[in-house]
Formats: sequence, C-alpha cells, structure tokens
Amino acid sequence: MTTVQNHIKELLFEQDCVVIPDFGGFVTNFDFAKINLINCSIAPPQKWLAFNALLKNDDGLLSNYIAKEENISISRANLKVKIFVENTREYLRLDNTYTIDGLGTFSQNDEEKIQFQPKSTNNFYGESFGMENIFLKKPELLKNELQVIQKNNFISNTTIQQVFATDDREPMAEVLEDEEVYSSRKGRFSRVLPYIYGIFGSVLLISAIFLYDNQKENLSSLNPFQAQSIAQLTVRRDVKESIVIAPTKIENKFKEKPIVETKIEEFIKTKNAIIDSDKRFFIITGSFGNEKNAKNLLNTLKNKGFDAAEIIYPKRNEKLMKVSAGGFTNELEANEQAIKVVNSMNQRTWIYKK
Repeated sequence: MTTVQNHIKELLFEQDCVVIPDFGGFVTNFDFAKINLINCSIAPPQKWLAFNALLKNDDGLLSNYIAKEENISISRANLKVKIFVENTREYLRLDNTYTIDGLGTFSQNDEEKIQFQPKSTNNFYGESFGMENIFLKKPELLKNELQVIQKNNFISNTTIQQVFATDDREPMAEVLEDEEVYSSRKGRFSRVLPYIYGIFGSVLLISAIFLYDNQKENLSSLNPFQAQSIAQLTVRRDVKESIVIAPTKIENKFKEKPIVETKIEEFIKTKNAIIDSDKRFFIITGSFGNEKNAKNLLNTLKNKGFDAAEIIYPKRNEKLMKVSAGGFTNELEANEQAIKVVNSMNQRTWIYKK
C-alpha cells in the first residue's frame, strides 16, 4: 500500500506547495542550471525543497489526491494524514529526528520547533528527470620546445621544423637541408648577382630621364595654359521670352479607400484578454477531482460577491481542478484579497503561481 510519504513526493513533482494539515507545508523553488568552475561541472536545472512550519491550514490537496489514488473516501484519506502527523510528532519527541526517504530529515531544536534538512540529491523538476551533473575534462597545456643545431660558430642554412611536444611524445627537430646544399646555392647566387645589379641600374636611369622630361614639359606649358583659359572666360547674357504655363486639370486616378470602423466592443474584449493573460497569482479556495464539486464552490464564491472566481483546469501533468476566487498580477494584491475571502467565507486559501 502506498504511504502518505510517497503521495507527498508524487505531488511535489506537480505542485509548488503541498500542505500537511496541522504540521507544515513543503515548498519547491526553481533554480536554473549552474556551472561550477572549481570542479568543471554543469548541474541541470532543479526544484529544491524547503519546509514551512507555518503552513498548517488544510487546502484539501493532499487528502483529495490520496482519496483519488487509493479509491477511498475523503474522510478516510484525512484520517491517514492525521495518523501520519501523529506518528511523525511522536518520532520527533522520542528521537528528536525523523527521516522521510526521498525528502529529508526533520529535527526538533531546544525550543521544540520543527526544522527540516532536505536531501541534497532531490530534484522535483520533472523535465530534468534522469539528468546528472556533467563533468568537463580540463584542457592540457601544450609544451612548445625548439632545438637548434650550431656548427663551426655559425648556424647552417637549414630549415628546422618545430614540433609541438605533449606529455607522451618527446620534442623533435627535423633537419631538412644540410650545409652542402647551402654551399651549392651560394655559388649559383654569386654568379647571378652581377646581372641583377645591371638590370637594377638600368631601371633607375630610365626612370630618372622620364621624370626629368615630364617635369620640364609641365613647366613650359603652365603659363600659356592659364592665359588661354582666362581669355576664353566670357559672360553671355541672352534675353529669353517668358513662358506662361496654363493651369491644367489633373484627374484624380486614385480611388479613396473606405474607412473601416473598428468596433469598440472588439477592442475592449482584446484589451481585457491581454490584461487577463498577465494574471499569475490566483487565490485557491479548494482543489477537486470532481467537476461538480468544483462548480458548487464556484457558485458559492460568486454568490458572496467574488465575480472574478473561476475554475483552473489541470494541466497535462496535473490531476486536480482548482477553484480560484480571483487572479492578480501582483502577489501582494493576491494576499490582501485572500484575507477578504477567509473573512467572508471562513474558507482556507492559498496562493497559486501560474
């Protein structure tokens, strides 16, 4: 038979808050993936668990879930939860500690207040199921070494190929040419050198003559060109007849488009839909597996004046319908309205984040 502890663990994968009546409530908090630079690891996103001893009011979530899963009545489910709470308190009174597998350890301090230490490996984020920490291999630095061969007080004209050495391979330097090749190349280069000097001198001489002639030509034609340009500059004014352009009628070939009237009612509906989509905090007065019971509570809320009351149907991974007394964009406003609901209906409430 499934125990109350197992039902609590299953609910924590679906809900952010599970209240144990007259004992306390478990709350899950989302945390993004993290990178640990010390041990070079990446931790997946998770929902870590916390316990709040002040959440003692029964919202019916745990009892309804147990009744539906075990196919028993609500009163019998409430009795199972009550026995679980009494046993837990008895364990704490005798041993000061009590461990729930998969959740963590409860303890009692000197003031007889309940404290909770969650299990470090807990992750109630369903989308991270099966994911573990990823450890990255640290990069190894490459060692760069160069070996030079020296002979007869001068370095031979050799090409030294540099090889990067790792821990499992010794540094190497590969000689591709030797000193004899250098001597043969030097002899060929000394025979070609006079021809290179001759060609270089001829090019310089031709360039100097060309630049001198070009400069001389520019100096000789400079002043006559300017005088000729000035002589040709004359001002000529011609009197032209005035031309009168008669106005012509321009036909409007563009048809006017009819003005489309926007209905005010459609605009208001669209605006209200946008505003409603921003509501994230809902005052939950009860959770039900039966739609009829949920509608009964909904009608009661509306009769009490809570016109914004609605039924929040379960998501794909959820099983219970929630009856909300209203939705708000601000958590503070939701808490203030929740106090009014409690005073008006004497109904226990809790805030649901969507």
